[in-house]
Amino acid sequence: KNLDTYCVAPIVTAPNATVVDFWAVGLNCCASGATFTCGDVTNPIVHAGLRAMRDEQRPFFRLAVNQAGAEYNVSAPHPLFFYWMGNPSVEVVGYRDQANGLFLHACMGVAVLNVFTTAIFLTATAQLAPKKRRGV
Repeated sequence: KNLDTYCVAPIVTAPNATVVDFWAVGLNCCASGATFTCGDVTNPIVHAGLRAMRDEQRPFFRLAVNQAGAEYNVSAPHPLFFYWMGNPSVEVVGYRDQANGLFLHACMGVAVLNVFTTAIFLTATAQLAPKKRRGV
C-alpha cells in the first residue's frame, strides 16, 4: 500500500488549455480539490522546474494526471513531470556533490580492501615459502 499522496498541477500558458503535457508534481503537498502547494508554486516569480526522473514514482504521477484530467476535462497524452522550484541548478549541484561524496567513499573502501587483501596475501605467501638456512 502506498501511503503518499501524489500531487499534480498543469503547467500551462493559456488558462483554458485542453491538452497539457507539462505537470508540476510533488508528494504530500496538496489537499482535496484544487489546492496545490508543492515546491515553490506560491512564489509568483518562479518559472523553473527540475524533471522528475524516479521511475518508481512515474506511474503514480500518471495516475494522478489521469484523475485530474477526468475531473477538469484535460487530456495529457505524453505527460512530463517537473518539481517546481526557483533554482533547479542548485539542486543539480547538490546531486553532483552527493555523487562525488559517494564516489570518494567507494574509492576509500576499495583502497582499504586492497591493503587488507594484500596484507593477507603477503602473510600467507611468507608462511608458505621455504625457509633459507644460513651457513654450512
